Amino acid sequence: MTALQRSQDPESLLQAGSRRACPCRSLDWCLLLGLGALGAALLTLALFSVWRVLPPPLETPERPLLSLSTGQEAGVQVLPTSDVIEDRVMGFYHAPGIDGVVFSSNFNYHDTSHKLEVKVGGLYFIYAQLAVKCIAKCSKKQTVELIIKQVSGGTDSRVLTISLHLSSKSEETMSKFSAVLRPLKKGDSIYVKMDTNKTDIENWQLDQTNKKDNFFGLFRLPSSADQ
Repeated sequence: MTALQRSQDPESLLQAGSRRACPCRSLDWCLLLGLGALGAALLTLALFSVWRVLPPPLETPERPLLSLSTGQEAGVQVLPTSDVIEDRVMGFYHAPGIDGVVFSSNFNYHDTSHKLEVKVGGLYFIYAQLAVKCIAKCSKKQTVELIIKQVSGGTDSRVLTISLHLSSKSEETMSKFSAVLRPLKKGDSIYVKMDTNKTDIENWQLDQTNKKDNFFGLFRLPSSADQ
C-alpha cells in the first residue's frame, strides 16, 4: 500500500514529470534555435546570391545601346553608310541629328580614313552588331567578319571580332552582337573593317530594314581614370 501511495503521490508525479519534460523542452528550444539559425543562414545566402547575380549576357539588341536622350557625354554610336558586304574599312554616319547616332565632343571622326579618334583616355565599353540578310538564293557556305581595330602609337591591334557563317541552312536574316572592355589612351583611334576572306559574298547584304540593325559604338566608364 505504501508503494502504491508513493507511485500515486502527486508531488512525486509532478517532480518526475518535470524531470522528464525538461529534456524535451530543451530539445524543442534547441530545435527551434537551430531552425532559426538555418533559416537566417539560408536567407543570407539567398540575399547574397541575388546581390551577386550579374545581368544575363547581352543578346542581340533590337535597337542600339545609346540614344540621344541618354546624354552620354563620353559615348559615341554610329551607323554604316553602305549595306555592301565586301573587304573594306567601313564608313559610318556620325552626324548627331541622325536617328540612332550619338556623337560627343570627346571624339573626332575622320571622314577620309573612317577612323574614330579618342580625345579622352580611360576604360571603354566597345560594342557592335552585325546583321545580314539574304536577298536572293543563298546556297554557298561563306563567312563574313566585322573586325574592330585599335591604332595606338602607330600599331594596329584587334579589339573585337564578330563572325557570321552563312550557308543555305542559314536564316533569311542573321545578326550577332558582341562587346568588350578596352583601355584607350588619348590620341588612340578605332576603326572597323569588314572581312570576307577575299571571297565574293553572293546574295547577302547588311540588313538595313530598320536602319539601325547594324551599329558600332563605345563609351567611357565613369569610374575610369583619364589616361
